Amino acid sequence: MAAVVLYLVTIWIPYINIGTTIAITLLPTQLAKGEVINPASIFDSKYRRYMGEYLITTGLMILPILIAFAFLYIPGIVLSLAWSLSYYFLIEKGKNPMEAIKASNDATYGSKWTMFFVMLVFCIVFGVAFGILGAVCSLIDVGFITFLVMFALVVLAISIDMAIEASIWKQLKDNVE
Repeated sequence: MAAVVLYLVTIWIPYINIGTTIAITLLPTQLAKGEVINPASIFDSKYRRYMGEYLITTGLMILPILIAFAFLYIPGIVLSLAWSLSYYFLIEKGKNPMEAIKASNDATYGSKWTMFFVMLVFCIVFGVAFGILGAVCSLIDVGFITFLVMFALVVLAISIDMAIEASIWKQLKDNVE
């Protein structure tokens, strides 16, 4: 959670934000290994070393996913789930961008429904929590308190999402031929 807070506070700093984004993206792989995470490690320069591969992989994924979403959302959701582990294969397994996307597609084959329902339940629970806390905060009508409550909820949501991603990675990383 502290790493997420550091990330959210420093995301506006150019160049460093690419390295911290890569570090935050990879935190689930460290969680899956059971490693103890030092929150300041998101600033390590080693993550900026992967900037090119990370951005190439992102570029290769964005356009096809956007086109798939144009076909009534369902293909876009399926493709997003299929390629959701691409960054982990890219950096953790040392694959090139195309191999990482293919490995992610292969690893998630047969597991997309489970992944979809887990994420759907997660989104519904946090959507309700945001709605309730947002309504309570609007009744209190103190902007700073509202900001702190919503910031804490965002940090919690991102942290739980990373734990879910870690569990998915741990279970599916070896499903590649």
